[in-house]
Amino acid sequence: MNVMEWINQINGWVWGFEMMLVFLGVGLYLTVRSGFIQFARIGVVLRETIGAIRERTLGGGGEISPFQATMIAMGATIGIGNIVGVTAAILAGGPGAIFWMWIAALVGMATKFAEATLAVHFRRRFADGSVSGGPMHYIARGLGLPWLGGLFAVFAAVAAFGIGNVVQVSAIAGTLETQLHIAPAWTGLFAGLVVAVVLAGGVRRIAYFAQTLVPLMVLFYLILAVSVLVLNAAGLWPALRSIFESAFSLQAGFGGAVGVATIEMIKAGVGRGIFSNEAGLGSAAIAHAQAQVDHPVRQGFWGVMEVFVDSIVINTFTALVVLSTGAWTAGGTPYEVLGQGFGGIVSAQALLAVALALFAFTTLISWAFYGEESATFLFGEGIRWPYRLAYVVMAFVGGLGSFTALIKFSDTMNGLMAIPNLIALVLLGGVVAKLTRGFFSGEPWTPPK
Repeated sequence: MNVMEWINQINGWVWGFEMMLVFLGVGLYLTVRSGFIQFARIGVVLRETIGAIRERTLGGGGEISPFQATMIAMGATIGIGNIVGVTAAILAGGPGAIFWMWIAALVGMATKFAEATLAVHFRRRFADGSVSGGPMHYIARGLGLPWLGGLFAVFAAVAAFGIGNVVQVSAIAGTLETQLHIAPAWTGLFAGLVVAVVLAGGVRRIAYFAQTLVPLMVLFYLILAVSVLVLNAAGLWPALRSIFESAFSLQAGFGGAVGVATIEMIKAGVGRGIFSNEAGLGSAAIAHAQAQVDHPVRQGFWGVMEVFVDSIVINTFTALVVLSTGAWTAGGTPYEVLGQGFGGIVSAQALLAVALALFAFTTLISWAFYGEESATFLFGEGIRWPYRLAYVVMAFVGGLGSFTALIKFSDTMNGLMAIPNLIALVLLGGVVAKLTRGFFSGEPWTPPK
Protein backbone atom coordinates (compact mmCIF):
# COMPACT_ATOMS: atom_id res chain seq x y z
CA MET A 1 0.00 0.00 0.00
CA ASN A 2 1.51 3.36 -1.06
CA VAL A 3 1.37 6.64 0.88
CA MET A 4 -1.69 8.01 -0.95
CA GLU A 5 -3.61 4.82 -0.24
CA TRP A 6 -2.74 5.15 3.46
CA ILE A 7 -3.91 8.78 3.42
CA ASN A 8 -7.17 7.86 1.70
CA GLN A 9 -7.76 5.10 4.23
CA ILE A 10 -7.20 7.45 7.17
CA ASN A 11 -9.46 10.06 5.57
CA GLY A 12 -12.15 7.45 5.20
CA TRP A 13 -11.94 6.86 8.94
CA VAL A 14 -11.60 10.41 10.32
CA TRP A 15 -14.40 11.66 8.04
CA GLY A 16 -16.41 8.44 8.19
CA PHE A 17 -19.92 7.76 9.50
CA GLU A 18 -18.72 6.54 12.89
CA MET A 19 -16.81 9.77 13.49
CA MET A 20 -19.89 11.76 12.50
CA LEU A 21 -21.73 10.00 15.32
CA VAL A 22 -18.90 10.88 17.73
CA PHE A 23 -19.18 14.55 16.79
CA LEU A 24 -22.94 14.45 17.38
CA GLY A 25 -22.48 12.57 20.65
CA VAL A 26 -19.99 15.08 22.03
CA GLY A 27 -22.29 17.91 20.95
CA LEU A 28 -25.22 16.32 22.80
CA TYR A 29 -23.05 15.77 25.88
CA LEU A 30 -21.97 19.43 25.91
CA THR A 31 -25.56 20.53 25.32
CA VAL A 32 -26.50 18.82 28.57
CA ARG A 33 -23.40 20.02 30.49
CA SER A 34 -24.00 23.61 29.42
CA GLY A 35 -27.64 23.51 30.49
CA PHE A 36 -28.94 23.43 26.91
CA ILE A 37 -27.33 26.82 26.40
CA GLN A 38 -28.30 27.20 22.73
CA PHE A 39 -31.98 26.74 23.56
CA ALA A 40 -32.62 27.72 27.17
CA ARG A 41 -30.47 30.87 27.02
CA ILE A 42 -31.08 31.97 23.44
CA GLY A 43 -32.27 35.39 24.61
CA VAL A 44 -29.02 35.95 26.50
CA VAL A 45 -27.01 34.74 23.52
CA LEU A 46 -28.71 37.26 21.23
CA ARG A 47 -28.32 40.08 23.75
CA GLU A 48 -24.63 39.36 24.30
CA THR A 49 -23.84 39.04 20.58
CA ILE A 50 -26.10 40.85 18.13
CA GLY A 51 -27.11 43.27 20.87
CA ALA A 52 -23.48 44.02 21.75
CA ILE A 53 -21.67 44.22 18.40
CA ARG A 54 -20.27 47.65 19.24
CA GLU A 55 -16.58 47.67 20.04
CA ARG A 56 -15.98 47.36 23.75
CA THR A 57 -13.26 46.31 26.14
CA LEU A 58 -14.43 44.11 28.99
CA GLY A 59 -11.11 43.46 30.67
CA GLY A 60 -9.67 40.07 31.43
CA GLY A 61 -6.92 40.29 28.82
CA GLY A 62 -7.09 39.79 25.09
CA GLU A 63 -6.07 42.06 22.22
CA ILE A 64 -9.23 42.46 20.15
CA SER A 65 -12.96 42.83 20.71
CA PRO A 66 -15.30 39.83 21.00
CA PHE A 67 -16.84 40.77 17.66
CA GLN A 68 -13.45 40.97 15.94
CA ALA A 69 -12.42 37.58 17.35
CA THR A 70 -15.65 36.08 16.04
CA MET A 71 -15.14 37.63 12.61
CA ILE A 72 -11.71 35.96 12.39
CA ALA A 73 -13.36 32.66 13.31
CA MET A 74 -16.18 33.19 10.83
CA GLY A 75 -13.66 34.17 8.17
CA ALA A 76 -12.40 30.59 8.38
CA THR A 77 -15.72 28.79 8.81
CA ILE A 78 -17.60 30.70 6.12
CA GLY A 79 -15.87 29.48 2.97
CA ILE A 80 -16.47 27.81 -0.36
CA GLY A 81 -17.93 24.86 1.53
CA ASN A 82 -20.99 26.98 2.34
CA ILE A 83 -21.72 27.20 -1.38
CA VAL A 84 -20.07 24.31 -3.21
CA GLY A 85 -20.01 21.95 -0.22
CA VAL A 86 -23.71 22.32 0.54
CA THR A 87 -24.51 21.64 -3.10
CA ALA A 88 -22.31 18.54 -3.01
CA ALA A 89 -24.13 17.35 0.14
CA ILE A 90 -27.50 17.59 -1.63
CA LEU A 91 -26.18 15.73 -4.67
CA ALA A 92 -24.76 12.99 -2.42
CA GLY A 93 -27.57 12.63 0.11
CA GLY A 94 -30.62 14.30 -1.37
CA PRO A 95 -32.63 17.20 0.14
CA GLY A 96 -32.83 15.36 3.49
CA ALA A 97 -29.11 15.96 3.99
CA ILE A 98 -29.98 19.57 4.84
CA PHE A 99 -32.12 18.44 7.77
CA TRP A 100 -29.15 16.53 9.21
CA MET A 101 -26.96 19.53 8.55
CA TRP A 102 -29.33 21.53 10.77
CA ILE A 103 -29.16 18.85 13.49
CA ALA A 104 -25.36 18.95 13.36
CA ALA A 105 -25.51 22.73 13.65
CA LEU A 106 -27.85 22.71 16.66
CA VAL A 107 -25.64 20.38 18.70
CA GLY A 108 -22.55 22.04 17.23
CA MET A 109 -23.62 25.30 18.86
CA ALA A 110 -22.96 23.74 22.27
CA THR A 111 -19.64 22.34 21.04
CA LYS A 112 -18.51 25.73 19.76
CA PHE A 113 -19.75 27.37 22.98
CA ALA A 114 -17.53 25.01 24.98
CA GLU A 115 -14.53 25.54 22.68
CA ALA A 116 -14.70 29.34 22.88
CA THR A 117 -15.30 29.28 26.64
CA LEU A 118 -12.37 26.97 27.33
CA ALA A 119 -10.13 28.91 24.94
CA VAL A 120 -10.56 32.11 26.95
CA HIS A 121 -10.41 30.36 30.32
CA PHE A 122 -7.13 28.54 29.67
CA ARG A 123 -5.36 31.03 27.40
CA ARG A 124 -1.82 32.12 28.19
CA ARG A 125 -1.06 35.76 28.99
CA PHE A 126 2.26 37.37 28.21
CA ALA A 127 4.04 40.37 29.71
CA ASP A 128 3.38 42.56 26.65
CA GLY A 129 -0.39 42.12 27.03
CA SER A 130 -0.75 39.58 24.23
CA VAL A 131 -2.49 36.25 24.68
CA SER A 132 -2.50 32.86 23.00
CA GLY A 133 -5.15 30.20 23.30
CA GLY A 134 -7.01 27.38 21.66
CA PRO A 135 -7.25 23.59 22.03
CA MET A 136 -3.48 23.17 22.36
CA HIS A 137 -3.59 25.39 25.46
CA TYR A 138 -6.73 24.01 27.13
CA ILE A 139 -5.44 20.50 26.51
CA ALA A 140 -2.01 21.31 27.94
CA ARG A 141 -3.20 23.46 30.86
CA GLY A 142 -6.64 22.02 31.53
CA LEU A 143 -5.75 18.35 31.22
CA GLY A 144 -2.06 18.62 32.06
CA LEU A 145 -1.19 16.87 28.79
CA PRO A 146 1.16 19.16 26.83
CA TRP A 147 2.12 16.32 24.46
CA LEU A 148 -1.53 15.95 23.41
CA GLY A 149 -1.85 19.69 23.00
CA GLY A 150 1.30 19.59 20.89
CA LEU A 151 -0.24 16.87 18.73
CA PHE A 152 -3.22 19.10 18.01
CA ALA A 153 -0.86 21.98 17.17
CA VAL A 154 1.08 19.81 14.70
CA PHE A 155 -2.12 18.79 12.94
CA ALA A 156 -3.37 22.40 12.77
CA ALA A 157 -0.08 23.94 11.64
CA VAL A 158 0.18 21.45 8.77
CA ALA A 159 -3.51 21.52 7.84
CA ALA A 160 -3.35 25.29 7.42
CA PHE A 161 -1.11 24.97 4.36
CA GLY A 162 -3.61 22.76 2.58
CA ILE A 163 -7.21 23.25 3.67
CA GLY A 164 -6.60 26.87 4.64
CA ASN A 165 -4.22 27.91 1.89
CA VAL A 166 -3.77 25.87 -1.30
CA VAL A 167 -7.39 24.72 -1.43
CA GLN A 168 -8.63 28.29 -1.08
CA VAL A 169 -6.23 29.90 -3.56
CA SER A 170 -6.88 27.12 -6.08
CA ALA A 171 -10.62 27.71 -5.76
CA ILE A 172 -10.20 31.47 -6.21
CA ALA A 173 -7.88 31.05 -9.19
CA GLY A 174 -10.08 28.47 -10.91
CA THR A 175 -13.26 30.47 -10.44
CA LEU A 176 -11.78 33.78 -11.58
CA GLU A 177 -10.13 32.17 -14.58
CA THR A 178 -13.35 30.51 -15.70
CA GLN A 179 -15.72 33.40 -15.10
CA LEU A 180 -13.57 36.54 -15.38
CA HIS A 181 -10.68 35.20 -17.50
CA ILE A 182 -8.03 36.21 -14.96
CA ALA A 183 -4.83 34.18 -15.26
CA PRO A 184 -4.10 32.00 -12.17
CA ALA A 185 -0.61 33.52 -11.85
CA TRP A 186 -2.09 36.97 -11.26
CA THR A 187 -4.52 35.56 -8.70
CA GLY A 188 -1.66 33.83 -6.87
CA LEU A 189 0.44 36.98 -6.90
CA PHE A 190 -2.41 39.11 -5.56
CA ALA A 191 -3.26 36.52 -2.87
CA GLY A 192 0.37 36.31 -1.75
CA LEU A 193 0.74 40.10 -1.52
CA VAL A 194 -2.46 40.63 0.46
CA VAL A 195 -1.67 37.76 2.83
CA ALA A 196 1.79 39.21 3.41
CA VAL A 197 0.45 42.69 4.18
CA VAL A 198 -2.29 41.43 6.52
CA LEU A 199 -0.14 38.93 8.41
CA ALA A 200 2.65 41.47 8.92
CA GLY A 201 0.31 43.47 11.16
CA GLY A 202 -0.35 40.59 13.53
CA VAL A 203 -3.68 39.69 15.09
CA ARG A 204 -4.94 43.27 15.23
CA ARG A 205 -4.57 43.81 11.50
CA ILE A 206 -6.12 40.41 10.85
CA ALA A 207 -9.01 41.48 13.11
CA TYR A 208 -9.57 44.73 11.23
CA PHE A 209 -9.44 42.87 7.93
CA ALA A 210 -11.97 40.29 9.14
CA GLN A 211 -14.40 42.71 10.76
CA THR A 212 -14.53 44.71 7.52
CA LEU A 213 -14.66 41.97 4.90
CA VAL A 214 -16.62 39.16 6.57
CA PRO A 215 -19.88 41.11 7.21
CA LEU A 216 -19.71 42.59 3.70
CA MET A 217 -19.23 39.23 2.01
CA VAL A 218 -22.06 37.64 4.03
CA LEU A 219 -24.39 40.50 3.10
CA PHE A 220 -23.32 40.32 -0.55
CA TYR A 221 -24.00 36.60 -0.77
CA LEU A 222 -27.35 36.78 1.02
CA ILE A 223 -28.54 39.53 -1.34
CA LEU A 224 -27.48 37.37 -4.28
CA ALA A 225 -29.28 34.32 -2.86
CA VAL A 226 -32.44 36.25 -1.94
CA SER A 227 -32.58 37.65 -5.49
CA VAL A 228 -32.67 34.10 -6.86
CA LEU A 229 -35.29 33.00 -4.33
CA VAL A 230 -37.54 35.95 -5.19
CA LEU A 231 -37.42 34.95 -8.86
CA ASN A 232 -38.20 31.35 -7.88
CA ALA A 233 -40.66 32.06 -5.07
CA ALA A 234 -43.04 29.37 -6.33
CA GLY A 235 -40.40 26.73 -5.69
CA LEU A 236 -39.57 27.85 -2.15
CA TRP A 237 -42.25 25.92 -0.26
CA PRO A 238 -41.70 22.71 -2.30
CA ALA A 239 -37.98 23.05 -1.54
CA LEU A 240 -38.60 23.24 2.21
CA ARG A 241 -41.09 20.39 2.04
CA SER A 242 -38.62 18.20 0.14
CA ILE A 243 -36.06 18.60 2.93
CA PHE A 244 -38.40 17.17 5.57
CA GLU A 245 -40.04 14.59 3.33
CA SER A 246 -36.66 13.26 2.27
CA ALA A 247 -35.38 13.19 5.84
CA PHE A 248 -38.39 11.46 7.41
CA SER A 249 -39.31 9.12 4.58
CA LEU A 250 -35.83 7.61 4.92
CA GLN A 251 -35.24 8.12 1.21
CA ALA A 252 -32.21 9.92 -0.13
CA GLY A 253 -30.19 10.16 -3.28
CA PHE A 254 -31.40 8.48 -6.45
CA GLY A 255 -31.79 4.86 -5.51
CA GLY A 256 -30.26 1.93 -3.69
CA ALA A 257 -31.29 0.26 -0.47
CA VAL A 258 -33.08 2.48 2.01
CA GLY A 259 -30.56 1.77 4.78
CA VAL A 260 -27.59 2.67 2.61
CA ALA A 261 -29.31 5.77 1.26
CA THR A 262 -30.22 6.90 4.77
CA ILE A 263 -26.65 6.54 5.99
CA GLU A 264 -25.42 8.51 2.98
CA MET A 265 -27.98 11.22 3.68
CA ILE A 266 -26.98 11.53 7.33
CA LYS A 267 -23.29 11.34 6.50
CA ALA A 268 -23.61 14.04 3.83
CA GLY A 269 -25.60 16.38 6.05
CA VAL A 270 -23.69 15.93 9.29
CA GLY A 271 -20.36 15.92 7.47
CA ARG A 272 -21.18 19.17 5.70
CA GLY A 273 -22.33 20.75 8.95
CA ILE A 274 -19.11 19.80 10.77
CA PHE A 275 -16.80 20.71 7.91
CA SER A 276 -18.60 24.03 7.45
CA ASN A 277 -18.85 25.35 11.01
CA GLU A 278 -15.79 23.43 12.32
CA ALA A 279 -17.52 22.68 15.65
CA GLY A 280 -15.46 19.91 17.21
CA LEU A 281 -12.34 20.53 15.15
CA GLY A 282 -11.20 23.23 17.58
CA SER A 283 -9.70 25.62 15.05
CA ALA A 284 -12.06 28.55 15.71
CA ALA A 285 -11.18 28.49 19.41
CA ILE A 286 -7.75 29.88 18.50
CA ALA A 287 -9.45 33.08 17.32
CA HIS A 288 -11.98 33.27 20.17
CA ALA A 289 -9.12 33.13 22.69
CA GLN A 290 -8.02 36.61 21.59
CA ALA A 291 -11.22 38.35 22.77
CA GLN A 292 -11.25 41.05 25.45
CA VAL A 293 -13.87 39.67 27.81
CA ASP A 294 -14.36 39.66 31.57
CA HIS A 295 -15.75 36.12 31.56
CA PRO A 296 -15.12 33.16 29.23
CA VAL A 297 -18.82 32.42 28.87
CA ARG A 298 -19.37 35.77 27.16
CA GLN A 299 -17.18 34.62 24.28
CA GLY A 300 -18.89 31.25 24.35
CA PHE A 301 -22.09 33.03 23.35
CA TRP A 302 -20.32 34.28 20.24
CA GLY A 303 -19.41 30.68 19.45
CA VAL A 304 -23.12 29.81 19.42
CA MET A 305 -23.85 32.72 17.08
CA GLU A 306 -20.98 31.78 14.78
CA VAL A 307 -22.48 28.35 14.10
CA PHE A 308 -25.95 29.84 13.65
CA VAL A 309 -24.83 32.28 10.95
CA ASP A 310 -22.64 29.75 9.18
CA SER A 311 -24.82 26.65 9.13
CA ILE A 312 -28.38 27.79 9.78
CA VAL A 313 -28.38 31.01 7.75
CA ILE A 314 -25.82 30.81 4.93
CA ASN A 315 -25.95 27.07 4.29
CA THR A 316 -29.76 27.12 4.31
CA PHE A 317 -29.92 29.92 1.74
CA THR A 318 -27.56 27.98 -0.52
CA ALA A 319 -29.68 24.85 -0.15
CA LEU A 320 -32.90 26.71 -0.93
CA VAL A 321 -31.39 28.20 -4.09
CA VAL A 322 -30.27 24.77 -5.32
CA LEU A 323 -33.58 23.07 -4.39
CA SER A 324 -36.10 25.78 -5.33
CA THR A 325 -34.67 26.16 -8.83
CA GLY A 326 -34.63 22.41 -9.38
CA ALA A 327 -31.00 22.68 -10.46
CA TRP A 328 -29.94 19.64 -8.40
CA THR A 329 -32.19 17.24 -10.32
CA ALA A 330 -30.24 17.82 -13.56
CA GLY A 331 -27.11 16.32 -11.99
CA GLY A 332 -23.58 17.40 -12.86
CA THR A 333 -20.77 18.72 -10.70
CA PRO A 334 -21.54 21.02 -7.74
CA TYR A 335 -20.17 23.96 -9.74
CA GLU A 336 -22.46 23.15 -12.69
CA VAL A 337 -25.47 22.83 -10.41
CA LEU A 338 -24.66 26.14 -8.75
CA GLY A 339 -24.38 27.79 -12.15
CA GLN A 340 -27.87 26.57 -13.02
CA GLY A 341 -29.25 27.59 -9.64
CA PHE A 342 -27.94 31.14 -9.86
CA GLY A 343 -28.54 31.41 -13.61
CA GLY A 344 -31.79 33.34 -13.33
CA ILE A 345 -30.30 36.75 -12.58
CA VAL A 346 -28.17 39.09 -14.64
CA SER A 347 -24.41 38.43 -14.48
CA ALA A 348 -25.06 35.64 -11.97
CA GLN A 349 -21.96 33.69 -12.92
CA ALA A 350 -19.65 36.66 -12.38
CA LEU A 351 -21.34 37.57 -9.09
CA LEU A 352 -21.13 34.00 -7.86
CA ALA A 353 -17.44 33.97 -8.79
CA VAL A 354 -16.91 37.09 -6.68
CA ALA A 355 -18.78 35.53 -3.74
CA LEU A 356 -16.70 32.35 -3.96
CA ALA A 357 -13.49 34.39 -4.12
CA LEU A 358 -14.43 36.45 -1.07
CA PHE A 359 -15.39 33.39 0.96
CA ALA A 360 -12.14 31.64 0.08
CA PHE A 361 -10.02 34.72 0.74
CA THR A 362 -11.21 35.25 4.30
CA THR A 363 -10.60 31.55 4.99
CA LEU A 364 -7.06 31.98 3.64
CA ILE A 365 -6.31 34.79 6.11
CA SER A 366 -7.94 33.24 9.18
CA TRP A 367 -6.23 29.89 8.73
CA ALA A 368 -2.89 31.69 8.44
CA PHE A 369 -3.45 32.90 12.00
CA TYR A 370 -4.50 29.43 13.19
CA GLY A 371 -1.41 27.83 11.70
CA GLU A 372 0.90 30.52 13.06
CA GLU A 373 -0.48 30.25 16.58
CA SER A 374 -0.17 26.47 16.46
CA ALA A 375 3.42 26.66 15.23
CA THR A 376 4.23 29.17 17.98
CA PHE A 377 2.90 26.77 20.60
CA LEU A 378 5.35 24.17 19.30
CA PHE A 379 8.46 26.24 18.60
CA GLY A 380 8.06 29.60 20.35
CA GLU A 381 7.82 33.17 19.05
CA GLY A 382 10.81 32.79 16.74
CA ILE A 383 8.78 30.69 14.31
CA ARG A 384 6.24 33.42 13.49
CA TRP A 385 8.04 35.10 10.60
CA PRO A 386 9.37 31.90 8.98
CA TYR A 387 5.86 30.44 9.14
CA ARG A 388 4.35 33.60 7.65
CA LEU A 389 6.88 33.58 4.83
CA ALA A 390 6.17 29.93 4.02
CA TYR A 391 2.41 30.63 4.08
CA VAL A 392 2.78 33.59 1.71
CA VAL A 393 4.86 31.51 -0.72
CA MET A 394 2.25 28.74 -0.71
CA ALA A 395 -0.49 31.32 -1.33
CA PHE A 396 1.42 32.55 -4.38
CA VAL A 397 1.99 29.10 -5.89
CA GLY A 398 -1.38 27.72 -4.75
CA GLY A 399 -3.18 28.84 -7.88
CA LEU A 400 -0.60 27.38 -10.24
CA GLY A 401 -1.01 23.67 -9.54
CA SER A 402 -3.36 21.08 -8.10
CA PHE A 403 -1.10 19.91 -5.22
CA THR A 404 -3.35 16.86 -4.85
CA ALA A 405 -1.06 15.04 -2.41
CA LEU A 406 -0.72 18.08 -0.11
CA ILE A 407 -4.45 18.70 -0.14
CA LYS A 408 -5.22 15.08 0.70
CA PHE A 409 -2.62 15.06 3.47
CA SER A 410 -3.86 18.35 4.96
CA ASP A 411 -7.42 17.00 4.83
CA THR A 412 -6.18 14.14 6.98
CA MET A 413 -4.52 16.55 9.39
CA ASN A 414 -7.72 18.60 9.52
CA GLY A 415 -9.72 15.54 10.51
CA LEU A 416 -7.13 14.33 13.02
CA MET A 417 -7.32 17.72 14.80
CA ALA A 418 -10.70 16.66 16.11
CA ILE A 419 -9.44 13.66 18.09
CA PRO A 420 -7.42 15.45 20.81
CA ASN A 421 -9.94 18.28 20.80
CA LEU A 422 -12.97 16.04 21.32
CA ILE A 423 -11.17 14.16 24.08
CA ALA A 424 -10.49 17.46 25.84
CA LEU A 425 -14.07 18.69 25.41
CA VAL A 426 -15.45 15.57 27.07
CA LEU A 427 -12.93 15.59 29.93
CA LEU A 428 -13.33 19.34 30.49
CA GLY A 429 -17.12 19.26 30.27
CA GLY A 430 -17.29 19.77 34.03
CA VAL A 431 -15.23 22.97 33.72
CA VAL A 432 -17.65 24.26 31.07
CA ALA A 433 -20.58 23.47 33.34
CA LYS A 434 -18.96 25.20 36.32
CA LEU A 435 -18.08 28.32 34.33
CA THR A 436 -21.60 28.48 32.91
CA ARG A 437 -23.22 28.19 36.32
CA GLY A 438 -20.82 30.77 37.72
CA PHE A 439 -21.62 33.27 34.99
CA PHE A 440 -25.38 33.09 35.49
CA SER A 441 -25.06 33.18 39.28
CA GLY A 442 -22.88 36.29 39.12
CA GLU A 443 -19.68 34.71 40.42
CA PRO A 444 -16.49 36.54 39.42
CA TRP A 445 -14.18 34.69 37.06
CA THR A 446 -10.67 33.86 38.20
CA PRO A 447 -8.34 32.70 35.41
CA PRO A 448 -6.20 29.68 36.26
CA LYS A 449 -2.54 30.48 36.95
